Amino acid sequence: MQNRRDFIKQSCTLCVGLVGLGALATQLSSCAPLPVLKGESKDGIITVPIISFTEKSNVMIVRNAQLDFDIALVKNSDSDYTALLMKCTHQDNPLSLTKNGLYCASHGSAFDLKGNVTQEPALTPLKKFTTEITNSSILINTKS
Repeated sequence: MQNRRDFIKQSCTLCVGLVGLGALATQLSSCAPLPVLKGESKDGIITVPIISFTEKSNVMIVRNAQLDFDIALVKNSDSDYTALLMKCTHQDNPLSLTKNGLYCASHGSAFDLKGNVTQEPALTPLKKFTTEITNSSILINTKS
């Protein structure tokens, strides 16, 4: 009788574990990391190769040693890019980038991919850098 109880208990534990593992795998696949590019700057200009963008994502993170915060680079079209400083305008905390916008985990502020506030407490849009497109690169002017 005891062996039967142990068998049922182990079987139920295994089933619950497999169902939980399947749910976790689904959650993790939706949280796939966005591309991060370490961009070197010269005279305040960061150069990002256009081929750095993949067909799967129109957003990437650009990291530069001279900046305290990363830049979210958004491809709006082949000829239009938005570069946003990933620094919350509420209390200067770093932002997390998703495919739909930017989020501040410290106080809950949220921004769209144009830098506009979509959820307070932040009231001011994100800082934008001007971008320029050359034949093969996007130039981000961090002095703007």
